[in-house]
Amino acid sequence: MARILLVRPEESRSKYDFQGVIENECLDLEWICKILSDQGHEVTIFDKQVESASFTSFIADKQFEVFYGESRCFQEPFILEYAKAFKDKYNGLVILGGIHAQICRQRLFQDYVDLILSGYNYYDLPSIIEGRRDADNLSYKTAAGWISNSTEAVDINDLPWPDRSCFYAHPERYQYLELKHAMWIRSSFSCPYRCRFCIRNRMNNSLYSRRNVYDLIDEIESNDNENVYLVDDDFLFDEKYLQNFLDEIRKRKIRRKYICYGRADFICSHEKLMKEFADLGLYYVLVGFEDIRNSRLNDYNKVNTVENNEKCIEICNRYGIRLMAMFILGLDYMGRDFSDLYAYIKKHDLKHVAVSIYTPELGISKDVEYITDDLTHFDYLHLVCKPDHLSVRSWYFHYYVLLIKLFLKARRDGVYDFIDYGDYIRSFIRNIFMKEKTHE
Repeated sequence: MARILLVRPEESRSKYDFQGVIENECLDLEWICKILSDQGHEVTIFDKQVESASFTSFIADKQFEVFYGESRCFQEPFILEYAKAFKDKYNGLVILGGIHAQICRQRLFQDYVDLILSGYNYYDLPSIIEGRRDADNLSYKTAAGWISNSTEAVDINDLPWPDRSCFYAHPERYQYLELKHAMWIRSSFSCPYRCRFCIRNRMNNSLYSRRNVYDLIDEIESNDNENVYLVDDDFLFDEKYLQNFLDEIRKRKIRRKYICYGRADFICSHEKLMKEFADLGLYYVLVGFEDIRNSRLNDYNKVNTVENNEKCIEICNRYGIRLMAMFILGLDYMGRDFSDLYAYIKKHDLKHVAVSIYTPELGISKDVEYITDDLTHFDYLHLVCKPDHLSVRSWYFHYYVLLIKLFLKARRDGVYDFIDYGDYIRSFIRNIFMKEKTHE
């Protein structure tokens, strides 16, 4: 049996990140840990999001034989750095996977990488480690170059419950805002919608796969962790599924604080269900409002309206559901668009707001001219394309002003009192100056 290292790199090496605010459980690695451990392998998880040791010191003298690493696009430089360091030290088997591998696997074709798994068929990893090369979604290196097998979707019901040893080893980490130690549980792969800006609907070969609702509830019930983050790209999708979920957790008297993603149009047309869910513990719902103009929503293929968004606000407020309203700052923004967005947020008294910069994704965006080749800037916090009307410097100026106004509003509302405001302000200022250097 092999000594296997599972790796998730940090999300950022700047001080401007979400550490101490939003820290996501490494669920995919925990699935893999369970599968490999059940086959007798000795498995260790290195999650740099919560691990203080450097990668080189962590792997020193441990004699690992296999490296498996996952990453997002903006983590590519970090995971490749770790893979090369592992290969240089141990000359072991190096496998890469994750979201980035599903979309941009050819970018990972490196001399020090042996295999790439570009799907969720983690149950094939034991046989792949033993030498199998005909598995779906597998790319492997040969003397003549790289060979890629067919890409196939996976039924999420084929995966086991995860090994949460890593999660429970860090009781003060993995949080969503003030909800400490929030456990990730997923009930579906991919997304049934086709929003133009989103990479998630390309996951799992674009096939939406939903988990058996009773198995999902069994897993929730088996862990007495208070905070449960339902991390599906859209948990509020199927009325019957949600009703079965609510009926069953009521029947079993399961009390948790739930976080989930949902769409405004579903919330508007299912007010009764939302009240039920609120009564049973729905704490945060994350809703992609995206914009305050229907023309942009249509351009994004959101299949939703501003009117639905506003009704969604009313319903969430009515039943005490904390709404996280998420907006996209478009490349076509003028100065007034930033001001109008803040005025809208203030008018509707949106207390929890997240804004991201429109980022055409590598691997799916066509005819895009990028202004940077720094993959760490594909984190939705940097411009990667030139704005349509403003200069890069001017666009960022309005962006900074908006962030400061949102930060001050949030502080007045007291919604982020759990963070160290002084440290956040210092890191924010450092990030502004760091970006300014890139604009010169």
